[in-house]
Amino acid sequence: MPEPLVSSRAIYQLRVVLCGVSPRVWRRLLVASDTSLADLHEILQRAFAWGDDHLHRFLIHGRAYGVPRLGGIAFRDDARRVPLSRFRLHRGERFRYEYDFTADWKLDLRLERVLPFDPTCALPSCTGGSRAAPPEGCAGPWVYLQRLEEHKSNLPLEGPSLMAEALRRWLEAEGDRRALGDLDELREAVDRVEAYRAFQPDRFDRRALDRQLRALAQEREVSR
Repeated sequence: MPEPLVSSRAIYQLRVVLCGVSPRVWRRLLVASDTSLADLHEILQRAFAWGDDHLHRFLIHGRAYGVPRLGGIAFRDDARRVPLSRFRLHRGERFRYEYDFTADWKLDLRLERVLPFDPTCALPSCTGGSRAAPPEGCAGPWVYLQRLEEHKSNLPLEGPSLMAEALRRWLEAEGDRRALGDLDELREAVDRVEAYRAFQPDRFDRRALDRQLRALAQEREVSR
């Protein structure tokens, strides 16, 4: 099937890859070709579980675009009025999204396919992806890579054994709290285990992201 002309309304299939991080963190998104850059900014924020607390910009065909913030970058065009279709992107063409200039997060966006527009297709949506995005407060790719290494090498093996031993003593003492031993040490062990379990860099929930994107689409409809 031939691809529709980029000037007509279509569906863009975008592959979005977080630069500088390995194993690769990526998302495959479907968006309407008339999606504004301001709306795409919101989609990317949700796709990578960021909170839109920092400055951002798109770099497309040598120019910067974005939603202006007080004290931030001044853009020539209002991103709310710049649709993706303006750029007449070709299949395989790339552009860049940058977020949090201190942390220096960069997303590489590639137009994988241009699909015929289908009014029954829920847009925007996510059809693929891998791994969780770095937390908002992580200070850039290098720091995140260090955290990944520490996570792999710091499995808190002593925590579960310490907790199990304390529970055994408590049961044998028939509920005497004194049998638990040093409570501060026990709390620290519990905190280490919980922190290890809470950080799940290899987990990406595509369905959860799709629910967020549907909610975003509904918010837009209400605001129009």
